Amino acid sequence: MQNTSPVIQMPNMGELGGRQPAMPKFVRVPVYPTAPYISTNPYVGVQPRFYGATLTSADADYTLNAESIRIVNFDIPCTLFARCGASFSLAAGNTLPAGVLPLNTFLFRMEYSTGDKLDTGPRLASTCLGTMENPGEIGGTGYTIQPGAGVIIGITPLIANLRIDITLFCMEQRGPTNYTRG
Repeated sequence: MQNTSPVIQMPNMGELGGRQPAMPKFVRVPVYPTAPYISTNPYVGVQPRFYGATLTSADADYTLNAESIRIVNFDIPCTLFARCGASFSLAAGNTLPAGVLPLNTFLFRMEYSTGDKLDTGPRLASTCLGTMENPGEIGGTGYTIQPGAGVIIGITPLIANLRIDITLFCMEQRGPTNYTRG
């Protein structure tokens, strides 16, 4: 066992490179399109599932320029690989102000139930969410979510009388049944 000691100063990027002499310290990998890990176990099923959260102006916590929280729970291990969002005006005529795009009508942020922040702070949704036609990919291998965990979604409406929907694109990996052969 190696000697261990506390790290007082976190390493910088250059210090994080590999240390094997026959290999380069770093290699390049593509980030998009997102490519989640999929089990090679023939007894593990893989299927996409769309999780979602909604905020409407009829909800008690809908307040302009104030964040409302929605929690999405997961009972099956999965990888989040893309996100999208939309808003729809519930005001008379169902129209947004001229020149305002639906994803610019609210702020968005998301964090894991452990406190790990996928979005480090609220941003205009158009900068971190895609649409159903062009989902906002997470990149790399995606974002792993363990069973029993959840994500905390913060939605801040910037315009009155909206319905805001968020969709999380996940790839679930389902284990074998709860019995074994003797």
